Amino acid sequence: MAKPGTTGYTLIEIIIALLLFTIGGLALVSTSALIARATNASGIRERAGRIAASRLEVLGVECQRAVSGRETLQQIQSEWAVTLLDSARIRVVEAVTFPTTEGRLTLRFDSILPCRRLIADTVPNP
Repeated sequence: MAKPGTTGYTLIEIIIALLLFTIGGLALVSTSALIARATNASGIRERAGRIAASRLEVLGVECQRAVSGRETLQQIQSEWAVTLLDSARIRVVEAVTFPTTEGRLTLRFDSILPCRRLIADTVPNP
């Protein structure tokens, strides 16, 4: 029991306050770690999507000369198969494989691309 005229906190109040702050700090640290892992996984998945989109863009421009192939960039494996449908379209099936926290994940893209002509292809030679 506190004496009249004394102010301050008791030892038990300070220990409980420190315990609560410690629990809150640990919860904040663990949440931060989960968010960092999720952000890293999203970054790798986004990079894999950009690699796939870039490959489709290149194959669309090189339509008549497009061939199947594979490539590895920054731990991301890309494999594609090209089929010429007619003189104006190609079909591209692409598989992009990248690491995740649970192992490796493969995304498959199946696209029919129009053959785009470059400006240099449309200018007649004199």
